[in-house]
Amino acid sequence: MNGSLPAEAIMDGLRHEPVLLREFLEAAAPAQGERWIDGTFGFGGHTSALLACGCRVLAMDRDPEAEQRAALLGNVWGDRFRFVRRNFVEMAAAAVEMGWGSVEGVLLDLGISSGQLEDPSRGFSFRWDAPLDMRMDSASPMTAGDLLQDLGEADLVRLFSTTSSPGESRRLARAVLRAREKGRLRTTGELVAAIGAARPSRRRIHPATRAFLALRMAVNDELGSLERALPAALRLLSPGGRLAVISFQSEEDRRVKHFLRGQSCRRLKEPTAPEEALPLAGGFARLVRVLPSEEEILRNPRSRSARLRVGWKEGGRDL
Repeated sequence: MNGSLPAEAIMDGLRHEPVLLREFLEAAAPAQGERWIDGTFGFGGHTSALLACGCRVLAMDRDPEAEQRAALLGNVWGDRFRFVRRNFVEMAAAAVEMGWGSVEGVLLDLGISSGQLEDPSRGFSFRWDAPLDMRMDSASPMTAGDLLQDLGEADLVRLFSTTSSPGESRRLARAVLRAREKGRLRTTGELVAAIGAARPSRRRIHPATRAFLALRMAVNDELGSLERALPAALRLLSPGGRLAVISFQSEEDRRVKHFLRGQSCRRLKEPTAPEEALPLAGGFARLVRVLPSEEEILRNPRSRSARLRVGWKEGGRDL
């Protein structure tokens, strides 16, 4: 983990425009005086936009470097902005500490930022030979290397299956086990070599892409955190409040889609819906799905896989 970031680097990060920013502002329509939780502060792009709309923002992030960026933002916006270094699954507790019984909006921009991905010391990318870390929170006890060392074949198959086919998952698991027989996997380069991705590939994506994505998601319990955070966000929303989620990975987007549809008020009219599948009290009255524009994809190819979903809670302003 790096030490303190240079002030210039922090300010450059705060000027970074996140994916689907314009679409988020149009679809979620944050308004003057509203209370919003940005559960994934990152480089502060969404938070800055919310503050510029006149909102009060509680920002959260596990990454210690995000805390450094947030400190500068706090100097600009004063008491309308607060940052806490916590996982977004703890948003309800963080809101209570703010004195907020409810909020008008919750935003989750899932995955990692390009800045995290491009930092060799974090171990998120196979572009550099670096320690197999992949932790979003450096205080977390288990690194990617630890996980690969500890899991058995069945658990490795389940890990890789979040992003790969069953056959590919078994192949990856066995490759890891073969590499472990020769010694501990300690670096990203050793993992790339173990899964046979050191050689050039004719595939559209690098052969290590899905394996690294699955491992990062497991190290940080990203899917588990998402599943716990979605109902917590719905409970926090005031009538007419909005839950906005930007995802870049199909398994994440699938879970967000199923949650939003499962908590849609329309399902209350379905007489055949089983009792345990009925929405929580105060479900979503309106659902919106937005994809990146061709212009944004040309400007930022990483946005190609992005999906924005917004759920408007029943009540409040006219929908």
